[in-house]
Amino acid sequence: MRLEAKKPIAARGRELGGKTPLVCIPLVGKDHDSIMAEAGNVPAIAPDVIELRIDWWDFIEDAEKSAAMIREVRKAVGDTPIILTCRGDWEGGYKKVSDKAKFAVYAAAIREELVDFVDMELKYGQQKIDEVREQTAGRKVSLIVSFHNFQQTPSKDEMFSIMEQEIKSGADVAKLAAMPKSEEDVLAVLSATLAVRRKYPDTPIISMSMGPLGAVTRIVGGLFGSDLTFAVGSQASAPGQIPVNELRKCFEVVHQN
Repeated sequence: MRLEAKKPIAARGRELGGKTPLVCIPLVGKDHDSIMAEAGNVPAIAPDVIELRIDWWDFIEDAEKSAAMIREVRKAVGDTPIILTCRGDWEGGYKKVSDKAKFAVYAAAIREELVDFVDMELKYGQQKIDEVREQTAGRKVSLIVSFHNFQQTPSKDEMFSIMEQEIKSGADVAKLAAMPKSEEDVLAVLSATLAVRRKYPDTPIISMSMGPLGAVTRIVGGLFGSDLTFAVGSQASAPGQIPVNELRKCFEVVHQN
């Protein structure tokens, strides 16, 4: 029996933090046609959520064109919830993206409620987090505050503190992803997630250990409190992601009760 969030977030008929972890696939097309091709496949794949990785876009520095692209994607995917993510190169993203462009696109998407979640790194600091929270206030858009380490895994206590800081900063959802170098690192991510879920039972959590070694967390993380896992739809956006159909079969076994 998994530990659910006491206050799950409803998004277009799905619940982040509910009975079963949500399955999310990334859309990582670079130009208009490839983005729309991926978006057009979403109904057939039927993920619970999609992540729109706009740092891959060739035209991301053009905020108006990017906002128009999000409108097209929203029409194509219907009522599938969208996580809007723009991760610059310094935070493990595809390429360098200016903060001016990134947050202009975020503001437009939030204002029009084109997306259901926006993801930003904890490293931006409290002032920037507060600015985005002011934009989401009163709108059906939730803020994911995240932490990524693509080189190593912090200690369990450090990861607990990071997710605690995310929650205290005002995150609607706390997210952590780390790269393991040992089996103990994988267990540390699961253990930290469980500790956060028990201390902060209201807040939905997204956590994972990356790479092939950490792939097991994408299958069983929900038993320890992680409320969403990323899977491969058309293309992977991070190491260790599992094809969506294979992941769903695993979930049928892991979450059958």
